[in-house]
Amino acid sequence: MSALKMHTSTGLFDTYTYTYSSWQSSETKSNTIFVLFLTIVILAHSTWTRCFLNHKDIPNEFWYRVPQSSGARAIAKQKEEDGRNIAHVFEKKQLDIVVFWGSQSGRGEVLARRLAKSFHDSFGLKTLAANLDDYDHKYLTQLSEKHVCGFVLSTYGDGDPPDDVTGLWNVLRTLQSTDSSLKSFRYLIFGLGNSNYRQYNQVAAYADGVFQNLGAVRFGPPGQGDEANGETESHFLAWRRMIENELKVKWHLTEKPHAHQAMFEIEEVPSMAMEKVNLGEPDSSVLGRNRSGDAGVSKALTISKARKLWETGDRLCIHMDLELGDTRAVKYKTGDHLAVYPNNPNHQVERLLSALGLSEKQDVPLVIEATQDNSDNKVPVPSPTTAQALFRHHLEICGHISMETVAALAEFAPSEAAAAELQRISHDAHIFRSEVLDAHLTFADLLVKVEEGASWAIPLSFFLERLKAMQPRYYSICSAAETEPRTVSIVAVVGKHPEDAKSQKSLHNGCYGLATSYLHALESAINNSTSDIASCDVPSFTFDGPRGQLSGQKMFAWIRQSTFKLPMRASVPIIMVGAGTGVAPFRAFVRERMRRKEVGQEVGKMLLFLGFRHSEVDFIYREEWEEARNTLGKEVFNYRTAFSRDNYQKVYVQDRLQEQAQEVMDLLQNQLSCRFYICGSASMARQVVEALAKMRSLYAEETATQAMAWVRKLRQSKQLLEDVWS
Repeated sequence: MSALKMHTSTGLFDTYTYTYSSWQSSETKSNTIFVLFLTIVILAHSTWTRCFLNHKDIPNEFWYRVPQSSGARAIAKQKEEDGRNIAHVFEKKQLDIVVFWGSQSGRGEVLARRLAKSFHDSFGLKTLAANLDDYDHKYLTQLSEKHVCGFVLSTYGDGDPPDDVTGLWNVLRTLQSTDSSLKSFRYLIFGLGNSNYRQYNQVAAYADGVFQNLGAVRFGPPGQGDEANGETESHFLAWRRMIENELKVKWHLTEKPHAHQAMFEIEEVPSMAMEKVNLGEPDSSVLGRNRSGDAGVSKALTISKARKLWETGDRLCIHMDLELGDTRAVKYKTGDHLAVYPNNPNHQVERLLSALGLSEKQDVPLVIEATQDNSDNKVPVPSPTTAQALFRHHLEICGHISMETVAALAEFAPSEAAAAELQRISHDAHIFRSEVLDAHLTFADLLVKVEEGASWAIPLSFFLERLKAMQPRYYSICSAAETEPRTVSIVAVVGKHPEDAKSQKSLHNGCYGLATSYLHALESAINNSTSDIASCDVPSFTFDGPRGQLSGQKMFAWIRQSTFKLPMRASVPIIMVGAGTGVAPFRAFVRERMRRKEVGQEVGKMLLFLGFRHSEVDFIYREEWEEARNTLGKEVFNYRTAFSRDNYQKVYVQDRLQEQAQEVMDLLQNQLSCRFYICGSASMARQVVEALAKMRSLYAEETATQAMAWVRKLRQSKQLLEDVWS
């Protein structure tokens, strides 16, 4: 048996081991193991205690410190909950109006900020502009009659709420199902949408309907901005005037003349270490604050291949392959989107910096903070940063300029003549449309047009308040995850529409579409190619990226998860309708089904309807469709094409769909698991759905109303899936 003896000098224990004549005894083995374990524990404890007591710098408070109590945790949790409780925030900050935004593209955020700022500047009201996703909307029932909530809500896709509206959406459904009362709730609402979509402004309309049904009181009419003809801005301004007039009457407000009041303080800090400065890296904390639908943060993805699929005098099509690398955290599924993060053309950045007199200071570190009066508003770009990074990477300087912004610029005009010119442009909607919108003027273009060579003293805060933060552009992935798990492919068209010739569009001013111009320039640089697009030069971009992160043919991008997916079972029949680059996800679908067939799985019937302009020009992936039909057999996969400009009689995908009405309706009505997919422009999708309803009406002998109700059921049950854009 072992014995323990105290060592007189160290205060530790020594072990003495006695030899036993027999080790076969299980009891002896157990005792030995126990003693060894006990010895190790005692030695470790004694050594730690001696070392601890010899430490000379133990703070006094250590002896009184205890682990965080349940009470402290409860306080922290309550503080976090209070921060998401809008009723608590109203009272704590003594707010009059909170304007929420829910937006997929960033347009709603800009309008919400402008609305809140207008209420503050015009009437002195205490306001806050906030992302819906930052609050828990179950607390709306706790608001009193003195609190007013504004909502600027976009409708995404074909009637879907944007990601950051999901929380409000769920609360509204709960309130509606439980017949809750909102009689003390006061609100105003403006919707953003596009009348080319069937579910035009559906999100705002639904929210307004629930509020009204539950007894809430609305200020003014519900506003609707229609982007179909570029009229969102004029609709917003007209609606805001009605709201402000009603507020003046009901709250006895007096409108005051006001100069620009900056929402953000911007300080130059030349001594700041540059490693602390954001030079244009995408920042997920400000870029799309709710990215729950994304598979990961932005990555610098390598472009392994870029090629032109076709080219004419005014349009071209680019196919691009990007490598996901070895990081398994970045992955995709067939049907997902690639979010591309572009930057602004060099020419536009340089012109704007020059007009503002910032060319020599473009790389000086800037610290951006909300002013004391606007301390609750979040800075929409990373900070610290630089003026060059702001205009090259973080702000949409090539986007549309609002009429209100043109009017506000008069305050900073370099001369009386320039101020008069700005007032002339901004006080007549027809002049504004003709000289600014139809001419596709960028911010820099406008300043040069008004007074070329002048230096404008416009504060940088003005740009942060008026321009959208740079937004990603989403492209349907046309590769299949099962066959190319580490490569994503996209396809994009760059072009100048002949009917827009009068607008004097040019790639030089970046108005062809920022992301497509960027992709075009990348393809040209990679292949050292030139473009045949008539009378246009490819704009120059900075390709190396901040700190050289994009050198070696890379671009910032990430995977955005989509619900536009194949059925889990490969045997489920599918019908696909796409036009132009809308065929991209169907290339991926067919490639995945071919792989399933290779490994012995049963593959269901696939019908594909493809729409293009010309059979010999823009019919993309022609060889691949034919190969798939030969491999799978016509009884499994077949496709029909529609070419709208080959002959005097235009043929569209909805025409081909109706020609196959019998087969299509048999699949949809007799095989309830069949899926129907539409991808392409919103106007095309609308016409396809109308054709589908006509087919149902004919084959089921239903009225048009009944047939459209059947289509809605298909959509609700996820049998009909759409991936559309305006």
